[in-house]
Amino acid sequence: MSIPRFLVPQLPNQGTVELPADEAHHASRVLRCSPGDSIVLFDGIGNEAMATILSLDKRSVTATIASFVFAPRDHSGRLHFAIAMPKGDRQRNTIEKLVELGVDTLIPLETARSVAVVNDANSDRLVRYTEEACKQCGRNRLMSIRPTLRIGDIQNYVNSLTTQDTSAPIQIWILHPKIDGQSAYSIHAANAIAAPNQSLLFLIGPEGGFTDAEVTEAVQQGARILSLGDRIQRVETAASTAAVLGHCWLAE
Repeated sequence: MSIPRFLVPQLPNQGTVELPADEAHHASRVLRCSPGDSIVLFDGIGNEAMATILSLDKRSVTATIASFVFAPRDHSGRLHFAIAMPKGDRQRNTIEKLVELGVDTLIPLETARSVAVVNDANSDRLVRYTEEACKQCGRNRLMSIRPTLRIGDIQNYVNSLTTQDTSAPIQIWILHPKIDGQSAYSIHAANAIAAPNQSLLFLIGPEGGFTDAEVTEAVQQGARILSLGDRIQRVETAASTAAVLGHCWLAE
């Protein structure tokens, strides 16, 4: 059985720490942890600590830190996704795969055919899914959930990334089936131009796909069209495929 993991913001690098109330409840009432049990603590910004439970009751858990390490297990701010999010439980599925595959940033994308609205009122749900996925997969830095953008805002986002890190050129890829009259890269062709010193931004549309106007607008902002083949993939499948590609390209 794997060692349970708990999110503790402002995690100290030594000494004792008290788990937040919701994490303490999960440890004591759901997982039925006991004094002496080993646990893993992480702070969501990349740090991880091995710890041992000293005491616990229904409302509080105190642990002592045995070791501390910085181990974010992501792509260090270089792998970004802008996605027209699906509805319902498929949002959770999408986020789980992105977190597991090391994606650094998710930007909900508003498109002409979007089926779900992500705003300030419901974005907390996406953050919760991210935290749960990090606990499961052993990742220690949370995937960032950014405010919703339209295709026309993408270049401003890219400019903000460039300002943060001018050493990493940014490639933008819009996932879209190849259409007569448009130039699209196959995965094989895209592999040939991938470079490990870049950052990546993938744009993924809704179930109905991007409109021709949205594709044109993205290309005008520097995006290349990437075709994943003859079969139409659902949003979470396309996101997983692109995340694997990004992982491979950045690791070369």
